[in-house]
Amino acid sequence: MVGVLQGGVYGQANIYFCDKLKLGKKIALSGMFRGVAFAGCRDMISQGVPFMFSATVKKIVFDPLFPDSISDPTKNSFLTPYLPSIKHWSSVLFTSAIATVLSQCLHNCQMTMQSDQSLGYMTTLQRVWKNNGIATFYRGSEARIGLLLVVNILNEALLKKAWSKVEVSEE
Repeated sequence: MVGVLQGGVYGQANIYFCDKLKLGKKIALSGMFRGVAFAGCRDMISQGVPFMFSATVKKIVFDPLFPDSISDPTKNSFLTPYLPSIKHWSSVLFTSAIATVLSQCLHNCQMTMQSDQSLGYMTTLQRVWKNNGIATFYRGSEARIGLLLVVNILNEALLKKAWSKVEVSEE
């Protein structure tokens, strides 16, 4: 649902700029939620992957690279006490950046569908591929990475703690 709402926010901005810059076809503000399936899938990847897998990435990638305890005291640095936190947040940021790129194709499809509201899902996929080729999978991702780093940091700091305290009823 968050992806759908964010898609609407993206859509409102996309439609506004398309109108002002005379880009796109058949655009109206009522089409700001077009491509809702693209938006939902996009955010399941861009926010769900870091939420679910940052701890695994920390364990597999960052823990072996930067062990918490170093047996030789002469090799300890001023960062040693902070290593657990550094590794945790590095895994969140790294996973966020990767997930953002992995979801970029869906974002590009949604933006295309909003800027040409005559397109359906299949024709959107065809148009995006025809216009961008393999770049469909990464073009524009750098603009979203900054935004998603902030969102995923907030997810990690606030939502993950809230979800871990949710009790599920067996009824």
